[in-house]
Amino acid sequence: MSFQFPLTLTFKFSLLTELRVTDASGALVAVVKEKTFSVRDEVRVFADEARTQQTHGIRAEGFLAGALDWKARRLIRRVDGTPVGALQAQGMRTLWGAVYELLGPEGDLRFTIRDDHPWLNVVEGLIGAIPFIGDLIAMGFDYLVNPTYTMTDTSGQPRYRVHKKRSLFSRRFTVDTLRPGDTQDSELVLLGLVQLVLRERERG
Repeated sequence: MSFQFPLTLTFKFSLLTELRVTDASGALVAVVKEKTFSVRDEVRVFADEARTQQTHGIRAEGFLAGALDWKARRLIRRVDGTPVGALQAQGMRTLWGAVYELLGPEGDLRFTIRDDHPWLNVVEGLIGAIPFIGDLIAMGFDYLVNPTYTMTDTSGQPRYRVHKKRSLFSRRFTVDTLRPGDTQDSELVLLGLVQLVLRERERG
């Protein structure tokens, strides 16, 4: 997959979960649609706005996976069934700060994704626990305070950074490369980060 950083991932303002991925030139990279009324997380990725050219599918492994299992592994495959990799949540730790592992097609660890400010989740949870007024405060908190996530490689070197942007009516993320010109694992990185923002879109 060829594209220019930074990437912008924008959720469509809709009852259904759908997002567009565009690159620095404004070119469409992908349209992502999450399957509704499914017993497990399932996502389809398309190359065009009309969603006629499916390129990838992402599905949580196991019955009811993703809905009830924090550690669900989300398998990423091309439309012909070829494995690309998987996103693995690190269990209950994601309640306090997002930590994910991005695995290669053989299940080997390629990257780790961490919430840069996990304490924000704790503060947000405490605010939301206040009856009535807590919901109003939480809405302002969501707008003013937005999380960032850093993807590091197996040597611990930062490779990509995800920023959630302020928005009232839609949720928007940007992805910056910390190593310009590095296109290694671009397909895996893009689809892994798509899954990240799908899981983390309600935070901050």
